[in-house]
Amino acid sequence: MRKTIRIGTRGSELALKQAEMAVAAIKAHTPELEAEIVVIHTDGDARTDIPLCQVNKAAGTQDKGVFVAAIERALAAGEIDCAVHSLKDMPGQMDDNFELAAVLPREEIWDALILKKGADMNRLTLGTSSVRREQMVRTYWSGTAKTVSIRGNVATRLRKLIESPELDGILLARAGLNRLGYKGDALTFEGTELSIVDMGKDSFMPALCQGAIALEIRKDDSDTRALVAPVNDTETSLCIRAERAFLAALQADCSVPVAGYATCNGDFMMFRAIYFMPNGMPVRITHRGPTESPEAVAAGAYEKLLSHLN
Repeated sequence: MRKTIRIGTRGSELALKQAEMAVAAIKAHTPELEAEIVVIHTDGDARTDIPLCQVNKAAGTQDKGVFVAAIERALAAGEIDCAVHSLKDMPGQMDDNFELAAVLPREEIWDALILKKGADMNRLTLGTSSVRREQMVRTYWSGTAKTVSIRGNVATRLRKLIESPELDGILLARAGLNRLGYKGDALTFEGTELSIVDMGKDSFMPALCQGAIALEIRKDDSDTRALVAPVNDTETSLCIRAERAFLAALQADCSVPVAGYATCNGDFMMFRAIYFMPNGMPVRITHRGPTESPEAVAAGAYEKLLSHLN
Protein backbone atom coordinates (compact mmCIF):
# COMPACT_ATOMS: atom_id res chain seq x y z
CA MET A 1 0.00 0.00 0.00
CA ARG A 2 1.26 3.45 -0.91
CA LYS A 3 2.53 5.51 2.02
CA THR A 4 2.03 9.03 0.58
CA ILE A 5 -0.58 10.73 -1.58
CA ARG A 6 -0.01 14.08 -3.32
CA ILE A 7 -3.12 16.27 -3.46
CA GLY A 8 -3.25 19.05 -6.07
CA THR A 9 -5.29 22.20 -5.49
CA ARG A 10 -5.53 25.89 -6.19
CA GLY A 11 -3.83 28.16 -3.68
CA SER A 12 -6.74 30.25 -2.40
CA GLU A 13 -7.74 30.05 1.25
CA LEU A 14 -10.97 28.26 0.31
CA ALA A 15 -9.25 25.81 -2.04
CA LEU A 16 -6.69 24.93 0.63
CA LYS A 17 -9.47 24.43 3.18
CA GLN A 18 -11.22 22.05 0.77
CA ALA A 19 -7.97 20.16 0.15
CA GLU A 20 -7.55 19.80 3.91
CA MET A 21 -11.09 18.42 4.13
CA ALA A 22 -10.23 15.87 1.44
CA VAL A 23 -7.04 14.87 3.26
CA ALA A 24 -8.94 14.46 6.55
CA ALA A 25 -11.56 12.28 4.86
CA ILE A 26 -8.94 10.07 3.21
CA LYS A 27 -6.88 9.72 6.40
CA ALA A 28 -10.01 8.79 8.35
CA HIS A 29 -10.05 5.59 6.29
CA THR A 30 -6.24 5.18 6.06
CA PRO A 31 -4.74 6.83 9.17
CA GLU A 32 -1.16 5.78 8.41
CA LEU A 33 -1.18 7.56 5.03
CA GLU A 34 0.93 10.71 4.65
CA ALA A 35 -0.59 13.47 2.50
CA GLU A 36 1.20 16.29 0.70
CA ILE A 37 -0.81 19.28 -0.59
CA VAL A 38 0.62 20.66 -3.83
CA VAL A 39 -0.49 24.18 -4.80
CA ILE A 40 -1.01 24.74 -8.53
CA HIS A 41 -1.61 28.14 -10.12
CA THR A 42 -4.44 28.02 -12.66
CA ASP A 43 -5.39 30.18 -15.63
CA GLY A 44 -8.47 31.35 -13.75
CA ASP A 45 -6.28 32.63 -10.92
CA ALA A 46 -3.73 34.26 -13.25
CA ARG A 47 -6.12 36.06 -15.61
CA THR A 48 -8.05 38.38 -13.31
CA ASP A 49 -7.88 41.18 -15.88
CA ILE A 50 -10.77 39.79 -17.97
CA PRO A 51 -14.23 38.35 -17.20
CA LEU A 52 -14.21 34.73 -16.07
CA CYS A 53 -16.20 33.58 -19.08
CA GLN A 54 -13.43 34.84 -21.40
CA VAL A 55 -10.49 33.13 -19.70
CA ASN A 56 -10.72 29.83 -21.60
CA LYS A 57 -10.39 31.58 -24.95
CA ALA A 58 -7.56 33.84 -23.79
CA ALA A 59 -5.64 30.96 -22.18
CA GLY A 60 -6.25 28.51 -25.03
CA THR A 61 -7.75 25.92 -22.69
CA GLN A 62 -10.82 25.43 -24.92
CA ASP A 63 -13.60 23.68 -23.00
CA LYS A 64 -11.57 22.97 -19.86
CA GLY A 65 -12.68 24.68 -16.67
CA VAL A 66 -10.57 27.78 -16.12
CA PHE A 67 -9.67 26.57 -12.62
CA VAL A 68 -9.16 22.97 -13.77
CA ALA A 69 -6.85 22.78 -16.81
CA ALA A 70 -3.52 23.43 -15.06
CA ILE A 71 -4.35 21.00 -12.26
CA GLU A 72 -5.25 18.31 -14.79
CA ARG A 73 -1.94 18.89 -16.58
CA ALA A 74 -0.14 18.20 -13.30
CA LEU A 75 -2.29 15.13 -12.75
CA ALA A 76 -1.54 13.80 -16.24
CA ALA A 77 2.19 14.40 -15.74
CA GLY A 78 2.21 12.42 -12.51
CA GLU A 79 3.15 15.45 -10.42
CA ILE A 80 0.11 14.82 -8.21
CA ASP A 81 -1.98 11.71 -7.50
CA CYS A 82 -5.32 13.35 -6.84
CA ALA A 83 -6.86 16.72 -7.66
CA VAL A 84 -9.38 18.49 -5.43
CA HIS A 85 -11.86 20.78 -7.16
CA SER A 86 -14.99 22.76 -6.44
CA LEU A 87 -17.15 20.59 -8.67
CA LYS A 88 -19.08 23.56 -10.04
CA ASP A 89 -15.81 24.67 -11.72
CA MET A 90 -15.53 21.46 -13.73
CA PRO A 91 -17.04 21.05 -17.21
CA GLY A 92 -19.73 18.37 -17.60
CA GLN A 93 -17.60 16.36 -20.02
CA MET A 94 -14.33 15.05 -18.57
CA ASP A 95 -11.12 14.13 -20.34
CA ASP A 96 -11.09 10.36 -20.96
CA ASN A 97 -7.82 10.05 -19.02
CA PHE A 98 -9.41 11.10 -15.73
CA GLU A 99 -12.29 10.12 -13.48
CA LEU A 100 -14.08 11.40 -10.40
CA ALA A 101 -13.07 8.89 -7.77
CA ALA A 102 -15.16 10.47 -5.01
CA VAL A 103 -17.18 13.46 -3.88
CA LEU A 104 -17.34 14.63 -0.27
CA PRO A 105 -20.70 15.18 1.48
CA ARG A 106 -22.28 18.26 -0.06
CA GLU A 107 -22.51 21.59 1.74
CA GLU A 108 -25.48 23.95 1.48
CA ILE A 109 -25.99 24.63 -2.22
CA TRP A 110 -27.52 28.09 -2.39
CA ASP A 111 -25.99 31.50 -3.00
CA ALA A 112 -25.58 34.14 -0.31
CA LEU A 113 -25.91 37.90 -0.72
CA ILE A 114 -23.30 39.86 1.25
CA LEU A 115 -24.51 43.41 1.90
CA LYS A 116 -23.16 46.62 3.32
CA LYS A 117 -25.12 48.22 6.12
CA GLY A 118 -27.94 50.43 4.85
CA ALA A 119 -28.07 48.90 1.36
CA ASP A 120 -31.36 49.56 -0.44
CA MET A 121 -32.70 46.14 -1.49
CA ASN A 122 -34.74 47.78 -4.25
CA ARG A 123 -31.76 49.50 -5.92
CA LEU A 124 -28.73 47.28 -5.57
CA THR A 125 -25.43 47.27 -7.42
CA LEU A 126 -23.92 43.81 -6.98
CA GLY A 127 -20.49 42.46 -7.86
CA THR A 128 -20.18 39.09 -9.60
CA SER A 129 -18.08 37.36 -12.25
CA SER A 130 -20.76 34.79 -13.08
CA VAL A 131 -23.03 35.05 -16.13
CA ARG A 132 -25.51 32.84 -14.25
CA ARG A 133 -25.66 35.25 -11.34
CA GLU A 134 -25.96 38.23 -13.70
CA GLN A 135 -29.07 36.71 -15.25
CA MET A 136 -30.49 35.57 -11.92
CA VAL A 137 -30.07 39.10 -10.51
CA ARG A 138 -31.93 40.58 -13.47
CA THR A 139 -34.77 38.06 -13.07
CA TYR A 140 -34.97 38.00 -9.27
CA TRP A 141 -35.07 41.81 -8.89
CA SER A 142 -37.10 42.36 -12.09
CA GLY A 143 -34.48 44.70 -13.49
CA THR A 144 -34.16 47.04 -10.49
CA ALA A 145 -30.73 45.65 -9.49
CA LYS A 146 -27.61 45.79 -11.65
CA THR A 147 -24.30 43.92 -11.68
CA VAL A 148 -20.70 44.93 -12.21
CA SER A 149 -17.82 42.56 -12.90
CA ILE A 150 -15.75 41.57 -9.89
CA ARG A 151 -13.10 38.82 -9.70
CA GLY A 152 -10.96 37.26 -7.00
CA ASN A 153 -11.11 34.85 -4.09
CA VAL A 154 -13.51 35.32 -1.18
CA ALA A 155 -11.25 37.69 0.77
CA THR A 156 -10.47 39.76 -2.33
CA ARG A 157 -14.15 40.15 -3.16
CA LEU A 158 -15.05 41.10 0.39
CA ARG A 159 -12.28 43.71 0.35
CA LYS A 160 -13.47 45.08 -3.00
CA LEU A 161 -17.00 45.32 -1.63
CA ILE A 162 -15.85 47.32 1.38
CA GLU A 163 -13.58 49.62 -0.63
CA SER A 164 -15.90 50.30 -3.58
CA PRO A 165 -18.40 53.17 -3.17
CA GLU A 166 -20.30 51.74 -6.16
CA LEU A 167 -21.00 48.31 -4.71
CA ASP A 168 -23.85 47.52 -2.33
CA GLY A 169 -23.14 43.81 -2.16
CA ILE A 170 -21.65 40.71 -3.71
CA LEU A 171 -22.92 37.19 -4.33
CA LEU A 172 -20.97 34.16 -3.11
CA ALA A 173 -21.67 30.48 -2.59
CA ARG A 174 -22.90 29.81 0.94
CA ALA A 175 -20.81 26.60 0.93
CA GLY A 176 -17.57 28.55 0.61
CA LEU A 177 -18.56 30.99 3.33
CA ASN A 178 -19.40 28.14 5.70
CA ARG A 179 -16.10 26.39 5.01
CA LEU A 180 -14.23 29.59 5.81
CA GLY A 181 -16.13 30.00 9.08
CA TYR A 182 -18.51 32.76 7.92
CA LYS A 183 -21.71 31.17 9.15
CA GLY A 184 -24.94 32.83 10.22
CA ASP A 185 -26.49 36.07 8.98
CA ALA A 186 -23.53 38.43 9.48
CA LEU A 187 -19.77 38.57 9.22
CA THR A 188 -17.01 41.00 10.13
CA PHE A 189 -14.18 41.43 7.65
CA GLU A 190 -11.20 43.67 8.41
CA GLY A 191 -13.28 45.57 10.96
CA THR A 192 -16.33 46.10 8.73
CA GLU A 193 -19.66 44.48 9.57
CA LEU A 194 -21.59 42.99 6.67
CA SER A 195 -24.92 41.18 6.58
CA ILE A 196 -25.58 37.86 4.85
CA VAL A 197 -28.88 36.99 3.17
CA ASP A 198 -29.35 33.41 1.99
CA MET A 199 -30.98 33.25 -1.43
CA GLY A 200 -33.70 30.64 -1.94
CA LYS A 201 -32.45 27.79 -4.10
CA ASP A 202 -35.59 27.85 -6.27
CA SER A 203 -36.04 31.60 -6.65
CA PHE A 204 -32.29 32.22 -7.12
CA MET A 205 -30.94 28.93 -8.44
CA PRO A 206 -27.36 27.90 -7.70
CA ALA A 207 -24.76 26.68 -10.14
CA LEU A 208 -25.05 23.02 -11.02
CA CYS A 209 -22.87 21.00 -8.61
CA GLN A 210 -22.46 23.96 -6.26
CA GLY A 211 -21.40 22.94 -2.75
CA ALA A 212 -19.74 19.68 -3.86
CA ILE A 213 -16.02 18.90 -3.59
CA ALA A 214 -14.63 16.49 -6.20
CA LEU A 215 -11.60 14.22 -5.98
CA GLU A 216 -10.23 13.53 -9.46
CA ILE A 217 -7.65 10.88 -10.34
CA ARG A 218 -6.01 9.32 -13.40
CA LYS A 219 -8.26 6.59 -14.71
CA ASP A 220 -5.42 4.06 -14.78
CA ASP A 221 -4.31 4.74 -11.19
CA SER A 222 -5.89 1.89 -9.24
CA ASP A 223 -3.73 2.51 -6.14
CA THR A 224 -5.03 6.06 -5.70
CA ARG A 225 -8.58 4.94 -6.45
CA ALA A 226 -8.37 2.44 -3.60
CA LEU A 227 -7.35 5.23 -1.23
CA VAL A 228 -9.87 7.82 -2.42
CA ALA A 229 -13.02 5.87 -3.32
CA PRO A 230 -14.01 5.02 0.30
CA VAL A 231 -14.66 8.71 1.07
CA ASN A 232 -17.38 8.98 -1.60
CA ASP A 233 -20.77 10.22 -0.35
CA THR A 234 -23.48 8.21 -2.09
CA GLU A 235 -26.32 10.75 -2.09
CA THR A 236 -24.07 13.60 -3.20
CA SER A 237 -22.66 11.37 -5.93
CA LEU A 238 -26.11 10.52 -7.28
CA CYS A 239 -27.18 14.18 -7.38
CA ILE A 240 -24.04 15.46 -9.05
CA ARG A 241 -24.18 12.66 -11.62
CA ALA A 242 -27.52 14.05 -12.76
CA GLU A 243 -26.32 17.65 -12.69
CA ARG A 244 -23.13 16.89 -14.62
CA ALA A 245 -25.02 14.82 -17.19
CA PHE A 246 -27.31 17.80 -17.77
CA LEU A 247 -24.28 20.07 -18.22
CA ALA A 248 -22.75 17.57 -20.63
CA ALA A 249 -25.96 17.41 -22.68
CA LEU A 250 -25.96 21.20 -22.91
CA GLN A 251 -22.23 21.21 -23.68
CA ALA A 252 -22.19 24.09 -21.23
CA ASP A 253 -19.19 25.89 -19.80
CA CYS A 254 -19.02 28.93 -17.50
CA SER A 255 -20.20 31.21 -20.33
CA VAL A 256 -23.62 29.49 -20.49
CA PRO A 257 -26.20 30.94 -18.08
CA VAL A 258 -27.72 27.80 -16.59
CA ALA A 259 -28.50 26.86 -13.00
CA GLY A 260 -30.12 24.03 -11.11
CA TYR A 261 -29.83 21.16 -8.70
CA ALA A 262 -30.98 17.61 -8.01
CA THR A 263 -32.34 16.20 -4.74
CA CYS A 264 -32.96 12.63 -3.65
CA ASN A 265 -36.11 11.58 -1.82
CA GLY A 266 -36.05 7.84 -1.35
CA ASP A 267 -36.49 6.12 -4.69
CA PHE A 268 -37.14 9.36 -6.56
CA MET A 269 -34.87 12.15 -7.70
CA MET A 270 -36.14 15.66 -8.42
CA PHE A 271 -34.21 17.80 -10.87
CA ARG A 272 -34.86 21.52 -11.25
CA ALA A 273 -33.10 23.89 -13.61
CA ILE A 274 -33.31 27.29 -15.23
CA TYR A 275 -31.79 28.12 -18.60
CA PHE A 276 -31.52 31.64 -19.99
CA MET A 277 -32.10 32.03 -23.70
CA PRO A 278 -29.91 34.46 -25.73
CA ASN A 279 -32.58 37.14 -25.31
CA GLY A 280 -32.44 36.70 -21.52
CA MET A 281 -35.77 34.89 -21.26
CA PRO A 282 -35.63 32.28 -18.46
CA VAL A 283 -36.87 28.75 -19.12
CA ARG A 284 -37.61 26.75 -15.96
CA ILE A 285 -37.94 22.98 -15.96
CA THR A 286 -38.68 20.32 -13.36
CA HIS A 287 -38.28 16.60 -13.94
CA ARG A 288 -38.58 13.58 -11.66
CA GLY A 289 -37.20 10.08 -12.11
CA PRO A 290 -35.68 7.10 -10.31
CA THR A 291 -32.81 7.89 -7.96
CA GLU A 292 -30.88 4.88 -9.23
CA SER A 293 -30.75 6.39 -12.76
CA PRO A 294 -29.44 9.97 -12.40
CA GLU A 295 -28.24 10.19 -16.01
CA ALA A 296 -31.72 9.20 -17.21
CA VAL A 297 -33.23 11.92 -15.01
CA ALA A 298 -30.87 14.44 -16.59
CA ALA A 299 -31.78 13.20 -20.08
CA GLY A 300 -35.46 13.66 -19.32
CA ALA A 301 -34.83 17.19 -18.04
CA TYR A 302 -32.81 17.99 -21.16
CA GLU A 303 -35.61 16.74 -23.41
CA LYS A 304 -38.05 19.01 -21.58
CA LEU A 305 -35.70 21.95 -22.09
CA LEU A 306 -35.40 21.21 -25.81
CA SER A 307 -39.20 21.07 -26.11
CA HIS A 308 -39.37 24.60 -24.66
CA LEU A 309 -36.58 25.90 -26.88
CA ASN A 310 -38.10 24.41 -30.02
